[in-house]
Amino acid sequence: MASLKFDDNNVPYLDLGDGYRIALEGDEYTDAKSKEKAARELRETPDVVEQSLQELRALLEGEQTLYVPMDNDPFMIKFLRPCKYYAQSAFELIKRYYRFRSKHPDLCDELYPASVKHVYAEGLVHFLPLRDQHGSRILVLECGSK
Repeated sequence: MASLKFDDNNVPYLDLGDGYRIALEGDEYTDAKSKEKAARELRETPDVVEQSLQELRALLEGEQTLYVPMDNDPFMIKFLRPCKYYAQSAFELIKRYYRFRSKHPDLCDELYPASVKHVYAEGLVHFLPLRDQHGSRILVLECGSK
């Protein structure tokens, strides 16, 4: 069963046992295979990324009710990547994200790994220790009664 632990820098990770652990990865993939897949599936090329960031910033500047860290490229890419770098779609996603956060502060405020430790302790969430053939992590949710 997975257990939530913290490394020396107080960064949370899941210890899966037998030497396997899962942690948030802040680094981008740099190998040629991953870059080619991102270009093919997500339109993620340096030119498209730069143009999308500029377009998204322009859209956000026109929205007076949102306070978004527009100078934080990794934050902006979190919304652009799932929208395949279409700025208008990412803009709508950001608006939905902030709308959800404002409507449901009980679910979003103080959401830290330690506050949901019970989810891992009760075995409701499992991460498989190895990735699939495409390099994706596999998450298993136990839903319903056991």
